[in-house]
Amino acid sequence: MLLALGVAAGLTPITAAAVNVSPLNCAGPNACDIVSVYTTIFWVAMAVLVIVGGLIVFAALRFRRRDDREPSQIHGNTRLEIVWTAVPLLIVSFLFLRTTLRMDYVRNGPPPQQTIQVTGIQWAWSFKYPNGKTGNSRLVIPVRQVVQLHVTSKDVLHSFWVPRLGGQVYAIPGQMNHGWIEASQPGTYLGQCNELCGLGHYAMSLEVDAVSSADYQAYLSGKGLPGGGQPVADKVSGVTAVVHVNETDALKFEPASSTAKVGDVIQWTNAGTALHNVTFSNQQVPSSDTQNGGDKFELKFSKPGTYSYLCTFHEAAGMRGTITVTGG
Repeated sequence: MLLALGVAAGLTPITAAAVNVSPLNCAGPNACDIVSVYTTIFWVAMAVLVIVGGLIVFAALRFRRRDDREPSQIHGNTRLEIVWTAVPLLIVSFLFLRTTLRMDYVRNGPPPQQTIQVTGIQWAWSFKYPNGKTGNSRLVIPVRQVVQLHVTSKDVLHSFWVPRLGGQVYAIPGQMNHGWIEASQPGTYLGQCNELCGLGHYAMSLEVDAVSSADYQAYLSGKGLPGGGQPVADKVSGVTAVVHVNETDALKFEPASSTAKVGDVIQWTNAGTALHNVTFSNQQVPSSDTQNGGDKFELKFSKPGTYSYLCTFHEAAGMRGTITVTGG
């Protein structure tokens, strides 16, 4: 009874009230194929456990010692030896074939409809889309389309893993690995770097937003963010900035707090050599692409308020800032 309850609890999907990252509650064909192989192996293992465990219990009770007389000695049984050699061989061969026949599908998948480059960096993820657009930590994909991922790392070993969409793909410096994901339904799917990659490993989370094809194209063109509502700020370029913020190699925004008026242009400049970005907690504010040394990012706000932002690459170092917009 306890075993059955444990198995049922392990296979029951997480309730909707919880953050659902269980790979058993798959949301795409890649992840579901992995679950199918896992389920087969699990139930075969349970059958072996019950049969072998039952035989051990039976032998212990049936042939337990009752007195001090030496039991009769039996040496060798050809039929038994053939059985306990052949049965495990058949089981292992079946599991080997069951796994091997699905490896190519899980690794390579169907022909891709989108190809996105993924780069792991201490401690964030950078994404490069087919049209050259880049993003950080939040990956947007079109629903019901095969998305091939080219995965690498800028510094140390990382691992890209969104459990409900597919298996993990190692991000190795100097090496380009590949995998694929596909979301069967729109939604937000969470993941995490699955390698201990340094002190900021805990902050290296992933968010994959599966949206309609129209929303995906709008995101690529910069016309809007899926689920973000109407923008309260717009990206600009070639306009004289009123407020200047530097991103430094000391992993700080200088100044960390700034004030501007509605219509003023605020400019963030990477004044060092480390990679940075500007990512707002409010999705109605556009975030920057990855910024190399000397790159600039400019916004003009159309609505007053206090907006907080951070560098996702250095979130663990506390690289955060705020901009207070008045007037309007």
